[in-house]
This record gives sequence, C-alpha cells and structure tokens, in this order.
Amino acid sequence: MSNPSAHPLRDSPASRRSVLTAAAAVGGSALIPAGVVALAAAPAHADEVLLSSDFASGTTEGWNPRGPVTLAVDAADFLLVSDRTATWHGAAIDITEHVEVGVRYRLQVSLRLLEGAEPADLRTTVQRDTAGSSSYDTVKWNTAVTDAAWTEFTGTYSISQAADLLQFYVESDSSLVPVMIDSFTLTRIAEPEIQDLLPLKDFLADDFPIGCAVEPAEVVGRPAELLALHFGQVTTGNQMKPDAIQPTEGVFDFTRADQIVDFAEANGMRIWGHTLLWHNQTPAWWFLDADGAPLQNTRAHQRLILDRLKAHVEAIAEHYGDRVWAWDVVNEVLDPEQTDGLRHSRWYEIFGGGKYIGEAFKIARRAFPRCVKLFVNDYNTEFPDKREAMYNLVQDLKRGRVPVDGIGHQAHVDYRRDPQLLGESIDAFKRLRVLQAVTELDVSVSDHMEESLPATPPERLVAQGWYYNELFAVLRERADDLESVTMWGLYDAVSWLRNWPVSRPHEAPLFFDDRLQAKAAYWGVVDPTQLEPLPES
Repeated sequence: MSNPSAHPLRDSPASRRSVLTAAAAVGGSALIPAGVVALAAAPAHADEVLLSSDFASGTTEGWNPRGPVTLAVDAADFLLVSDRTATWHGAAIDITEHVEVGVRYRLQVSLRLLEGAEPADLRTTVQRDTAGSSSYDTVKWNTAVTDAAWTEFTGTYSISQAADLLQFYVESDSSLVPVMIDSFTLTRIAEPEIQDLLPLKDFLADDFPIGCAVEPAEVVGRPAELLALHFGQVTTGNQMKPDAIQPTEGVFDFTRADQIVDFAEANGMRIWGHTLLWHNQTPAWWFLDADGAPLQNTRAHQRLILDRLKAHVEAIAEHYGDRVWAWDVVNEVLDPEQTDGLRHSRWYEIFGGGKYIGEAFKIARRAFPRCVKLFVNDYNTEFPDKREAMYNLVQDLKRGRVPVDGIGHQAHVDYRRDPQLLGESIDAFKRLRVLQAVTELDVSVSDHMEESLPATPPERLVAQGWYYNELFAVLRERADDLESVTMWGLYDAVSWLRNWPVSRPHEAPLFFDDRLQAKAAYWGVVDPTQLEPLPES
C-alpha cells in the first residue's frame, strides 16, 4: 500500500508543460505543437462570450438553413425552423473563426416546440469539415423537448486539430416537427492552472496502473496536462469502435485514434484498445448482405460476417501491432435474464447462439502479436447474476481452448452501491486464472439512472469521496489480481452520464470537475483526511 504522507507534491506546472510539448508530430498530425498549447499562454481569468443570438434584432443573426427549411424570426424573438423533411434539417451557425485548437468552449442554446406538438428528442451537433471530408461531433445528446417550456442544451466542446469549417446546428433523432431556437451563446471557458497535486499514477504506483478513457479533445490543451499528470494508461473511448475505424466497408480511418495513441506514446502511457466487436456503434453494413437485406442464420451469412470481422481485426492489427497492449475483443455480450446468459444481439441471431464470441477471439489471437492481451468486457459484473453469466462464458471459452486472456469489469456504479460486490467478483474469477482489470469506472451521484438533478448536491460529492475511498481500498487489497483500473472519462463535463439514459447536466461521476479541478473523489483516494465528514442521515 502507498502512504499518502510519503509523497511530496510533484513537479511544477512549468516542468509538466515541457513534457507535454515534447509530443511529436506523427503521420503528419501534430499532437501538441509548440506555440499552440494553451498552457504556453497566460491563463484567462473569466469566461468570455464570443458569439450570441437572441433574435431581438428581428434577423436570423448569422443562422442559416441546413437543408431546404424555412427560417423565420418570430415577433417573440425566437428563430422558427419549419418545413423540415429530414432529421438533419435545421438551422446552423458558423463558429469557425472563434474556435481554436486545444481551447474549451461552452455551447448553449434553448429549444422548444410549437404549441400542440408532440414531444421530440433533439440534439445539438457541430459539423467539422477538414480537407474535403466532414465529421459530426455531438455536443448535447438526444434530449426530450416539449411545447410547455424552453429546454436548455449545454455542452463543452473543443477540437484537437484545425478545421476548415465548424458549423453548430440543431437536429432531431426522428421527429420532423418545427423547432424554436433562442438564447444561443458560444463561450470560451476560462482555464485555471492545473493543480499541483500528487499524481494519482504515483500514489497508486505500487498497486496498479491507473488509466483514463479519452477522446482526441482531451489530448490537447489544458485537459492534456491533467491527463499526463495523473494517468499512466489510456483507453480510446470511441475512436477504436467499429463505426469509427471502418465506417464504410473496406475504408479504414485511424486518424482520430492515432491522435490518442501518439499522445500516449509520447507521454510514456500504455494503451488499451476498445473495442473489436460490439452490438452497438457498429455500422449497418456489417449486418446486411450484398443486396442490402439483413443477414440471416445461415452458414453463408455466418461466414460473410466472420470474414468482415477478420478483415477488420487484421487491418487494426497491421496498423497498431503491439503498440496497444490489450484489447476488449468482445464487449457487452452477456444478458443474465436469458437462459444461456448471453445477449441476443444481431451477432447472436445470425449465429443462433454465442459461437461468434469464440471465433472473434481466435481471429484476434491470429492477428495480434502474442504479447497483446485479449479481454471480454462487460458491465454489472459486480452483481451475482452477471458475475455468474461471465464466469460461465469464460469457463466455457477456456474449456474450448479459446484464447481469452482476461476479464474487464466496467464498474459503472453509483455512490450507494456496495463496493464489496466488485471485490467479490474479482475474488471469484481468480479460480479461472485469467487476467482482470477494471475498465470503465465512474461513480454516479444520482439516486437512480433517470434522476436529472437541478444542481449537484454538495453532500453527495462528499458521499462520493468517501465511496471512492472505500472502493479503492477494496481494489488495492486485490492489487495483485488487477492489471489496471481505468476511469471512464477525464473530467465531469465529458462524462457519458451527462447524457445517458436521460439528460443529466449536473451528473458528476469522476475525479475532476468541469473546470478540471480535483473533487472530494480525488481526495477520497489520495488523502481522506481532506474529506468532510459524511452528512448524518
């Protein structure tokens, strides 16, 4: 066990800055080029509104049609978007000249539906055009909007590479109803200095590597400093998933994943790959035949989809080799409510069972160097029913001589879940003699998944700090059985829980807050004497 009092505060912000700016340009992509890093400039002292629209002028104030829609400014000072015939039709505003690489921004807009309209899920997005190709960054995920009141959409946004054009726009999930828009702001977030704290990776050095799942925006600017200071391993949150790597059959795109991998290597960090096979975030073409019809439970179609998986995995293996030390080969294939314990996904339907799981591991083992470890990854493995389903699956795979190396416990938990449950699962899997890792840890402060807090209750942050203290005590007691522990996100504003399963703008599941400052969660791990006492119940 590490002793927090034995570790002095580590290097100064200036010395850490020199590490970050040493990241090299690889493959023509400069990760953190000197002179671009936000750290090199004097920090801003206040948030700065760069662009706003309230439509009081009676004009569209820079908003333009996205698709063949009608834009009109109402006498009540809002922009009405009507005549939408596709979900992406809406209104857009150019923000290109205001957005710099490595700087964080807040994009905020209020949306509402016309009186009498049925509720609709809307979202806000930025179209990012670079070198003739377009990408789409969701700022605020699908959120229900009604005719009863304005709904505020707020999200943090940044870019990791310069873009030719950035357009912020409003779209819908499925509904084509007219949309009312008001109170738009683009705000440059003031970036405080990263606190000169004991790095988590140093405190836990005698236990296990501490990792973090990130997107390209977290490997530039001030977030990159925070990441390099505290973490020794990274997971590519979305950029190695099937839809990111191979959006179109035979067309592979490693650009954004490479940004993360190159940053990690430049800063001496291990890399965890996520994920080769998943039922979600997989392009539709994977499950369609040459005529565009859904694949069926036939040998020919099973062979077709396995050939696609083989081509996908081999391309990744050729690109990364042993640079990525471990992979989630299959992700979320369990469902304890099914009699066989397996999720009945499209993969399952095509094979009429779970045969594809073993085939995926065999394909991966043949493609990657022997030193690369192969994991099965799933959530809720701390619960007895999911634990049993995972145990049975891995036991069957090993009995069938399938080359599965390890188990990933995602550990998306809440601040009231018993930490000992995860410890009991780690203990149970020791009997299978497989590697184990905690792969996607976060601790929700909501009382239930669909609670959307009006603000983050301070007392829950205190309770969360004590929870992290107890959870990491459980994990450190089992340090010999863990390859690593990875946080699912760097700071609260980029957490997936802000948008799932409902809009939760004040969810706060990670070590660092929206302004990259340490919370009680950090102190619960490093020095619990800094925590306030738990509130009396």
